[in-house]
Amino acid sequence: MNQKELSIVLRELACSQPTPLCQQWTEEWADDTNIDELLDKYIRGFDFVVKNNYPPLDFCRKNFNKEDLHRHNIYLDEKVTIEDAQNGYYVFVGNCEATIIAKGFKAITVYCRHESKVNVYAFEGARVFVRYYDASNGDCEADQWSKAIRFDRQKK
Repeated sequence: MNQKELSIVLRELACSQPTPLCQQWTEEWADDTNIDELLDKYIRGFDFVVKNNYPPLDFCRKNFNKEDLHRHNIYLDEKVTIEDAQNGYYVFVGNCEATIIAKGFKAITVYCRHESKVNVYAFEGARVFVRYYDASNGDCEADQWSKAIRFDRQKK
């Protein structure tokens, strides 16, 4: 599937959800939206993604390559260690096993979904906010100058 087809399919899929994409986002979503813009939308609309389980994991596995996902700090079904996490966000979907180490004055948000196990360690003043959804889990630890704050968003 080329980028234009992918953009159209994702937009149509988003509009067909039980809680459909809002009118503003639908109108702003061009047919020729490129892969980087699509992945930015995924992050900006993460509440929509979680609420609608969008897009389906099998669709992601089939239509997104790791290089594109990694440019946006998104990991799908991977085992990874990030030893010097940078400011921003990290997303783990599917069945990931991950360790994130944040050192220094960094501010990081980590989103964990599905069956992912993500352990987070904050040192030397780092601030890490970890959101666990679905059946994801992991440990969050910090030294005395840092914060690793865990938000359990699993469906109970």
